[in-house]
Amino acid sequence: MPDAARRLALVLAVAAVPVIAVPTVAHAGDAGPAELVLAAPDRYAPVQDVLYASGDTGYLHRRETSDGSTAPYQWRGYDGTERTVENFTGKLPGQQGYYGAGTDILPVPIDASGVVQLRDPATAESTPLTVPDGQYTVGSFGQTVLTISYNDVWQVDKLHILRLQDGVTTDTPVDPPSGLRFDRYPVAAGDGRLAVVKFTHGHTLGLVDLTTGALTPVTTNVAVDNPATIQAAVSPTHIAWYQKGMSQARVVLRDDPSGTQTSVAVPPSAEGTPVIGLAGDWLLTSYRPSAPTEPNPPLTRGGPLKATPLDGGSPVTLLAAAQPDLTQIPGGGAITVGGANAGDWAVRRIEVAADGGLTVRTLSEVPARPAAVRGIALAGGQLVTKEEDSAPRPSYQTRKVTLTGTPSAGERSEVTTAPLGDSYGQPLGAGDGSVVHVRHDDVTQRDVLVRATAAGARTEVVPFDRTTPATSGLGLRDAAGQYAVYGSGDERLVVDFEASGGGAVVQQLNTPAAALWGSKLWTTDGTAGEIEARDLVSGTVTPYTVGASCGIRDIQTVGRWVYWDCLGQDIIGGDQSTPFGVYDLQTGENISLPERGKLGDGFVLNQDTTAGKLLLTDFHTGTAAAPRVLTDLPAVSGWKNYDVDKFGGGVAWLDAAGAAHVVPSGVPAQALAVTATRTDTVYTPTAGAAWNPLWQLSKPATGAQVVIKRKAKIVRTLDATALGAALTARWDGTLADGKPAATGTYTWELTAEPEDGTGAALTLTGTLTVTDGS
Repeated sequence: MPDAARRLALVLAVAAVPVIAVPTVAHAGDAGPAELVLAAPDRYAPVQDVLYASGDTGYLHRRETSDGSTAPYQWRGYDGTERTVENFTGKLPGQQGYYGAGTDILPVPIDASGVVQLRDPATAESTPLTVPDGQYTVGSFGQTVLTISYNDVWQVDKLHILRLQDGVTTDTPVDPPSGLRFDRYPVAAGDGRLAVVKFTHGHTLGLVDLTTGALTPVTTNVAVDNPATIQAAVSPTHIAWYQKGMSQARVVLRDDPSGTQTSVAVPPSAEGTPVIGLAGDWLLTSYRPSAPTEPNPPLTRGGPLKATPLDGGSPVTLLAAAQPDLTQIPGGGAITVGGANAGDWAVRRIEVAADGGLTVRTLSEVPARPAAVRGIALAGGQLVTKEEDSAPRPSYQTRKVTLTGTPSAGERSEVTTAPLGDSYGQPLGAGDGSVVHVRHDDVTQRDVLVRATAAGARTEVVPFDRTTPATSGLGLRDAAGQYAVYGSGDERLVVDFEASGGGAVVQQLNTPAAALWGSKLWTTDGTAGEIEARDLVSGTVTPYTVGASCGIRDIQTVGRWVYWDCLGQDIIGGDQSTPFGVYDLQTGENISLPERGKLGDGFVLNQDTTAGKLLLTDFHTGTAAAPRVLTDLPAVSGWKNYDVDKFGGGVAWLDAAGAAHVVPSGVPAQALAVTATRTDTVYTPTAGAAWNPLWQLSKPATGAQVVIKRKAKIVRTLDATALGAALTARWDGTLADGKPAATGTYTWELTAEPEDGTGAALTLTGTLTVTDGS
């Protein structure tokens, strides 16, 4: 036989799948700016399409429904026709077995009457067959029904082959070999001419000729005397069996079952228990997944489908992943369901080619279902979605979105894993590419604040060392760069995820009014109409008066704009006439708003829960315009389906299908500015050490460079890296010619253009002293 690799031709007739699973559609609406639409990604787990039987004209299957309802049994012809098989149950009342395997005839029971309709699913024609009293059905192959009968002590004493002859049921009894008894569920495999049966001991299988009733015993040579772990497969030329836990399957020629047994290696896999099948001179192997655990998430794509030559040789992978069910076609070959991933899932036929190799042909595509997206954040042009099932575990997926010119989106990438469920784990972008969320530790009964950076670093901080009920996860209030605000009621904490010695609580407040902008904490001392900005680095406090006659209980801030509200975030059903507005730090004036909302750069976003609409109110001129409807968006319970990019001016929301929509606000943004810096002033070049400055900006920048000079001479030019609305750079202490920098004082200059094209370029300067460590 020619070499296996040369003989195997793999033909996959599947639709092309884009590299990015969420197609991007940009369009311009008449009433607003261009919109970016990102369809929900595919669910990680493919749609299950369970195979029950296959014949020479079609196969029986049942495909998972989108609403979770019970799926009907469908007979699909190889010509593409589809017909529902009414009343088919896959088994007869109270029994198990192989029903309709290896044929084009299916048994359909009529209640518990003992009458079975032998139905041709292609034509819906049926022939009734009556099962005699005292017999119990265990299998069906075409016009043949297999039953068992019991002795007085309820041991299986006979196998019966039932057929119709002139409208009358005929019964051909089959006795077991001497010293053996049939297993309670004896049928292991078969087709219209032969059945493989098991006994109560696993060292022997029986081959039953369904025409004559002759039984040929075959020694199995299995390791364990347990018939429950033995499986078998039948093809027109071979019979194979395999016991769970063994490294080899046994194969005999169908026309010489008592002859030489061939041992064929079963390819090992971490995906689960092997399931065998046959196609020509090949042993097929798929894998039944092991039970999932939390550390070992379900491998819902299944294991690979492999083919191993019966005469020896290395296995060849036919499909990257496949469901465990393999059904044999009586005329040769088999059917399985699988593909590369959920978007490539299909029912496929494994056929023997003219040269003895195998081909894989698509019979019916199994379209992927959209993943459940249950949370959205937009910060610094980084769109984050909380996806429950687009990956083996719930996860946060991020991508860069650009709204200038033709809107576009970069590739999705996983930031970190997410808590399962809606309430906990709602994402909050910090403007520097990092994502902050809350998880609940069920062991310690504590809320845990989690920050995952764009580089993959994950920092966890327990804000309160006290029991927290696992009920809401709504304590995360704001985030900016390395800081986050958390709390409930009148208690707020500020967490610094990059504090010396590790993440820690650095501020405690007895007010619900707390917001972040760069390295500044905006809050109040409780005096009516008074707010203040606290520099978290220097400790400097700058007070402001907004002119309200009430105590401020909610603050949001974006650059020059400070949103204040005397009602508070957690008040349900309070007095809606309580004052609120926006204070302009540049003019010192208050701006009245028609509705409360979420602050953006020169606008507020409000969800009208009654009308189910998302509204934008532009106030950047100093006077609030009439609210503008962005989209219809019904409210959701326990999670957020929209967000404002306070570090960039965009608005994002999730529609009912899980698609993410991103639009620019249409409101002129403030000029590019720095809001926080982390630039060391002393640097000692050592192996692996580098000068790593970071600048947190008010919005994303582009074309950023850092020029390093010594005595007015440029010695090194660095391209800065954008992380959301932040910039970083790395200098290893070498000059442009590769030589090490001499000790002394250097100056650096950062220049950057606003990505949105609004406002002037940014220039920042500073000094850096290079030392030798002495």
